[in-house]
Formats: sequence, structure tokens, C-alpha cells
Amino acid sequence: MKAVHFGAGKIGRGFIADLLHETGYEITFIDVNEPLVQELNTYHNYYLYVIEEDYRRKEINQVSGLSPVTDPEAAVRAIQEADLVTTAVLADNFPKIAGTLAAGLKARLSAGGEKLNVIPCENALLCGDMLKRELVGTGTLSEEELERIAAIPNTAVDRMVFGCSRDNRDGIDIGVDHELVIEADKLARAGEEPIKGAVYTTNLQKYLERKLYAINGGHAWSGYMAHLMGYEIIQDYFAKAENVELTKAVMREISALLEKKWGFTHEDMMGYIDFAVNRFLTPGITDTVSRISRAPIRKLGAKDRLVGPAVQCAEYGLSNDLLTKGIAAAFLFDVKEDAQSVELLAFVKEHGIREAIAKYTGIQEGSETFEKIAGQYERLKEK
Repeated sequence: MKAVHFGAGKIGRGFIADLLHETGYEITFIDVNEPLVQELNTYHNYYLYVIEEDYRRKEINQVSGLSPVTDPEAAVRAIQEADLVTTAVLADNFPKIAGTLAAGLKARLSAGGEKLNVIPCENALLCGDMLKRELVGTGTLSEEELERIAAIPNTAVDRMVFGCSRDNRDGIDIGVDHELVIEADKLARAGEEPIKGAVYTTNLQKYLERKLYAINGGHAWSGYMAHLMGYEIIQDYFAKAENVELTKAVMREISALLEKKWGFTHEDMMGYIDFAVNRFLTPGITDTVSRISRAPIRKLGAKDRLVGPAVQCAEYGLSNDLLTKGIAAAFLFDVKEDAQSVELLAFVKEHGIREAIAKYTGIQEGSETFEKIAGQYERLKEK
């Protein structure tokens, strides 16, 4: 089987191509990085190193590369002949790949080829719908033609990947745990599973919320609390067992919501917490508190990782004491290099915390959740 994958970066080679390799595909990477394309065509392999298994080396072979800049005809031909197309380019870069992908799909349609699964594996909400819009926007294909030749599901993705240099080659360090969730009902043919190791669902939203709230929310919460505790490196915060337990506790608040709202079992969610916390505790990784906590205005959005679950916990009659504490801590995030931190602190200074909570979270003043945040803020500020 032949797979074409757009994007030979760390997620592309370290996550998606790993699954494609395990499924049995020969992989053609399409990428504008000419030296990397050359290296793929010289060796036809590269190496991954599994962090939790003492950096065990894993070979990914039967690979090659193509540049859409220097060899656009070959890129179009590869799409025309492919059994599967995947992407890992960051959703913001969809406009850069849309022309080549649309041309390949048009050629496939003209040649009478069968409908192709095109699976974008991007960390963006409804990335499949985003890619469809870009493809139609090229003018190469109409919406009707795209529907005839390509099935483009939405996905959710998650894996730790880090660039490395080992054995005199550039490689990728990978976490052993991963998650690729694909909308099953939007694939080309019912019942098919084109990538082994993926989860296929007809309800992607619950998986998107689980990742955003439990992993991203738990991580952001830890960052804001670690900042108040005076930590600069998040691994130093997690080095203390009591801090790990604090993070697990807020994730259990979030889990109670996900269990009640989406029907995840308690056992599933406790396992998911272990999966997430193991990521936070991965040895040999150093990350700053300021990076994890950056852009607090975005992270305080009404539907984002902290406010979203806090409000819904209240709606479902569940505790949100720790979540509201983390939201309050975000209003005390003070990093001069972070433009959103500067704006947030300036607004609080001029207008007060109550106006700030209403403005940045959308939570209604006078509600129990609002009052909790305001009270938590004053207590944290005193400390």
C-alpha cells in the first residue's frame, strides 16, 4: 500500500508516519525542506527513539521524499496513485499545500480513480473542515468534485515528539503513548480503518474535549500554580509528589465532568489521567512555566481549557473548586515578555478583578462560579 504524507516534521515522521509504517504503507513525504527530502531519498529510512524505553531505536523504512517546489508533477502523480493521504503541517499551513493536493485529487478524478481518504492530523479544531475549504478555495476542484474524489474527516491528535541527533543522523525522540482519533462516518467506505493504532468514532467532540480539558487544562492549571509558587521550570514543580497530586486532583474534577457528560467510564478517565501525568513527568525533558502558561487571555476563553470545564461542572452540579483556583491564578500570571499577560494585568489594575473576570471569561457576575474565582483571586493575591 502507498501513503502520501504532507509534512516531514517531527509530528509527521515521529507520529503519523510511525502509524503508517506499522499499518504496512510505503510512505512518500511531500515537503519543501530540500535537504530533508534528499536525506529520505538517500537512506530510505530514519530512526525514532522511544523515550520511556531507554530511548530504544526504531527504524522507519520504505520511505522517500518529494518536493512540491522542484518536482510538482511527481507530487501530483503520487497523490493520483496513493491508497491514503495524510497531513501534519500545522493547520495554518493548509493554504501552502492546498494547490498540490487539489491538483493531485483533480488528476485522480479525471483518471477515474476511487475515492481517497485524506486524513489531516493537525492539532486544530475541525481540521478536516478547514482543509476542505482550502481545497475548494484553490478553484481546481468544485465542492461536488471534492466530495466525489476525497473523504476528509476531522481528527484529534496527541503525542510527544522532540527532534534529536543520534547515531550521526537526525532522529526523533517519541513518547510511547499517543492518540489519533478519526471520524469514522466521514471516511470513504463504511467500516474501514485505514490506519492501525487510531481510534475511530462517530462522536469526535468528546475526544476533543477530553484532550483540551484534561491534558491541556491540567497542564495550564499546573503552569499557573507553579508560577505563583515561584517555579521557572515545570519539571521542578512536578518533582514534588504533593504538586503531582494537586494536578491529578484538578484533573479528577475535569474527569467527573467528562464521565457525566460523555459517558467515559471512571476507569477510562483514571487511566487517561495517568497517561497525561506520565507525559508531564517524562524524564530528560525541560520546559518553562512561562511557555506552558503563555497567552493567558486565550486560555481564559469561555470555551477553552479552564473556563469551559469550570462552567460545565457547575451546570452538572459538580465541584469546580480547583478549576476556579486555577482561573484565579491565571489572572496573576506576570511575565513581561508575554503580551497577553501584560494586557491582563493592566486591565485588572485599572478596572478591578470583577470586571476582568466578566470580560475575559464570559462568566456571569453573581454566579457561584464567578464569586469563587473572585474570592480565590483575593486569597492568592494576599499570599
